[in-house]
Amino acid sequence: MRALENGSLNIWVIRQAVPKRKDLQIAALHHATPLTYTEQTTGNFGQSATTFGQTAGSYGVSSSSPTIAVGAGAPGVTANSTDEEKAAAVGYAAQTSGSFGQTSGSYGTAASDHGQTASSLGQTSSTYGTSASNHGQTAGSFGNSLSTIADAGNAASQAKGDPIRTASLEFEERLRRAFPGLQVKYTDVPSNELGDDLRAARGSKLYPDVLVGPLPAEWWTGWQQEYGVALLRPAMFVDDGLQSARSQPEVALLARAPHAVEARAFVLWLNDDDGVCLGCGGGVDLASVGAEGAKAADVAKNAIGQLLNGESLGDQADPAMADFSPLLSQGVLLTTANGLAGDADLQVENVSVNGKLAAVAMRVMVSSEKAFGAAHPLLVLRKDDDGQWRVLHVSLNLPVYEQQTVRKKLMDSAPPDRADGGGPAVVEGVSLASPLDGEKRQVMPELWWDNKGGAGLQVVEWQIYGQGGLADPQLFLVPDGASRLRTRTVAGFMNTPAKYRWRVWSVGAEGETKISPWRSVVIVAR
Repeated sequence: MRALENGSLNIWVIRQAVPKRKDLQIAALHHATPLTYTEQTTGNFGQSATTFGQTAGSYGVSSSSPTIAVGAGAPGVTANSTDEEKAAAVGYAAQTSGSFGQTSGSYGTAASDHGQTASSLGQTSSTYGTSASNHGQTAGSFGNSLSTIADAGNAASQAKGDPIRTASLEFEERLRRAFPGLQVKYTDVPSNELGDDLRAARGSKLYPDVLVGPLPAEWWTGWQQEYGVALLRPAMFVDDGLQSARSQPEVALLARAPHAVEARAFVLWLNDDDGVCLGCGGGVDLASVGAEGAKAADVAKNAIGQLLNGESLGDQADPAMADFSPLLSQGVLLTTANGLAGDADLQVENVSVNGKLAAVAMRVMVSSEKAFGAAHPLLVLRKDDDGQWRVLHVSLNLPVYEQQTVRKKLMDSAPPDRADGGGPAVVEGVSLASPLDGEKRQVMPELWWDNKGGAGLQVVEWQIYGQGGLADPQLFLVPDGASRLRTRTVAGFMNTPAKYRWRVWSVGAEGETKISPWRSVVIVAR
């Protein structure tokens, strides 16, 4: 994780699809052509006073107009008569400005004292409204720059309770607190423009290291093989098989990440389990776990390697081991088949032995051009009558916390001593009561069984049926100390409509174990 302390990282945050823009460059929205505003002066706003209406010289008709003047031959008119004389002969008299009606000085009110002048009437053109220079925002201040998106957030989405945006803001804040020296550049990318933007940014400083958010379907159907790296899936369950309530954004790693070391460290950090470094750990010293612990660890390590390579466990498996396809194990660990974990680093983290029962916590680290990530399988082994360790159970990937918690609880299985002082009771097993096999129930039903005694721990092993068959099994632990009582427990892990199967291990002193038959239950929506 040291790479994140003072490094750099380009993160593209995938957002909800928006109408596709013509410009495919990522920064186009932040460098758009500004709008043009033009101020209007008194000289070009409307009409000038000189063009409004008529001048005094054009008002009425002249005395020489044909509508007034008469020709020679009229009484008192000769060929040498003037226009005024001709008009006077028929009763018309030319009026001067001084004799026609009123002079401009005596007519009404002078413009200077008529109400308000043009300059004082309302607002001048220069003060009317808002000037272009302060109209709204300039193009450079419109929206958020790429470097401030992370801090600015999206208040509108938050106000509406957008779970995707909320999860994004949570991880951004977590990253800032964890690595204040990390230089992070966030870029918002609509999901429907991801393909075009990746092509446009290739080879530039804008190219991303990782994608965070709801990836479009095209990523999984082709783009990942072109641009990305197959990632080991993050652990899906916490604390006795209950699904995690922590909101975790989807993440993708780019094959040509400009900051490759920081990008891979970021992927591990994002899927970190409460501060536990998923890619760290030097493993356990097998010399410190005793001969039986070392044998169990060797079997577990070989078993995980075979599963990751698509091979069955053969005689390394306990006859009662829950079936699940080796190909399914690859599908659980890797998101696509464009990278396999054949070159994975398999590390034994912890080994515990409880008589005939052993629990081995492992770390699988994959780092290649095609695949990357860390997973934490937990294997439970049972010693057979010949003294050989065989794999009874495999949880392919657990959060580190649950992996270690389950391992430790399996070691504490001794029941109270018998009342007659004869030492630990003999494990009698259990008899499943409810639900009946194949019964339909609503989510999180109550499981019942008759406890016949002799155990200190009851273990519910369960699986869910998927399109590819049965998923890898999980364990739900129920402490036990009574005999011949009906045990009831709420199956919180059956919280999704689907078909499940379950059975109960009854574990006593020294890891002595008896296992019930399987039962199925169909969970339906409320």
